[in-house]
Amino acid sequence: MSNKYDYDAVIIGAGISGLVCGCYLAKAGMKVLIVEKNAKPGGYCTSFTRGGFHFDACVQSLSSLRDDGNIRTALKELEIESRLGFKRYDPSDIIVTPDLKIHLWNDLDKTIQEFQHYFPKEANRTNEFFSYLKNIEGISFSALRSITFQDLLDKYFTDNNLKSIFSFLLLSNSGLPANKISAFAGAVVCKDFILDGGYYPDGSIQSFPDILMERFIEYGGEILLPCRVQRISVENNKAVGITLKKEKYLSSEFVISGCDATQTFLSLLGPGSMDDETTSLLSKMTTSLSSFILYLGTDGRITDVPLDSLVLFLPHYDIDALYHLTANGPVDQIDWFTVRVSSGKKRVLMHVNVPFQSDVYWNENKKRLIDVFISKMETIIPELSSHILFKDAATPKTLQKWTLNHRGAAFGWDWTPAQFALKGLSQITSIRNLYLTGHWTTLAQGVSGVTYLGRRTAKFILNRKDSLS
Repeated sequence: MSNKYDYDAVIIGAGISGLVCGCYLAKAGMKVLIVEKNAKPGGYCTSFTRGGFHFDACVQSLSSLRDDGNIRTALKELEIESRLGFKRYDPSDIIVTPDLKIHLWNDLDKTIQEFQHYFPKEANRTNEFFSYLKNIEGISFSALRSITFQDLLDKYFTDNNLKSIFSFLLLSNSGLPANKISAFAGAVVCKDFILDGGYYPDGSIQSFPDILMERFIEYGGEILLPCRVQRISVENNKAVGITLKKEKYLSSEFVISGCDATQTFLSLLGPGSMDDETTSLLSKMTTSLSSFILYLGTDGRITDVPLDSLVLFLPHYDIDALYHLTANGPVDQIDWFTVRVSSGKKRVLMHVNVPFQSDVYWNENKKRLIDVFISKMETIIPELSSHILFKDAATPKTLQKWTLNHRGAAFGWDWTPAQFALKGLSQITSIRNLYLTGHWTTLAQGVSGVTYLGRRTAKFILNRKDSLS
């Protein structure tokens, strides 16, 4: 490390991307500090205990743990693969509609056969579509940036109900339906959640960030938590350090922000630090939908319900109407949801994307909406309400407070073709030595995506450091 700086690199946020980036940098011999505002690492990928029940806060399972998957690759390269055991739910997901039930099995051929059973006229095209998803890479993948996933579906299928099922999978996993999400992003979601999903770490979701933090410290990294960064310091258009509470200043050769982009550019950097192009771009960007997440502790006597698999309830096939209601409300009329019941039948987690609304709205309606969605869940879990011992929920207000994500965004920016891989909001910013990582980079979403970005951001910085030496 140069004697000019306190640290080689400072990372803002101990989400998965910040932790992975920190591990790679510290492994390479850099002196690295991670600063996290919460008392535990992980961001959305955390767990908590309340009312005597242990819940995963937002993320309920992981994907991309195949041999060349993003998470598996990071675990191998950081030499911690053996520390984190996984089980894999089979089926990983079950899609329930008014007239069918499709299982996403670990065996892809079995999943394809199930789609073919319900949509026999699309049998050959179903084979071709899944083969395309499984094998797409490189230039072919990049060509999907400028079109929507709906364009891709229309190329393969004619059955509107089948296309609606794929669109619903995207809505529940990214906050956008097929006719709005980039085909690149949609293909990534499908590869992760249909072809390689349903993994759960030993213990809880919290095990994943905890082991990353442990490895980071073993590599010589330092972490401050809970501690909040107040400012990013910039001199001559170059990031040079951060300021903590009580005006404690720490200099650093590189600053990496793994937090909300509006926090990074509008709050931590402050006026005058951004170029006009980035300022204009931020004013036009749209964030993803937020989430309403229900946490239920039960007496363990729930019957006739799949265990561990994620059940996605699609009430009808009109995805345009479904998305319009999801994006605009009223929240109590949103009629789709996903639900997972633990193998011991003691914990039930329900998730639905919702608009942010306002702090006042959630203060006034949270308790009522808990009961509204419990009633909706009884569509697939009969008499659920009679078995509940504990109930609580996370609202968009909760998510915003926990992560500082703008409007409680569940997936960062909306992943539309117009907002994909934007200059200035990807990993390299217009401010020298200031880098971004995580799902606010306009490059990736989900735990798998931000794991990849943490690794890639570290490589950018290590290459940059080599070029300066």
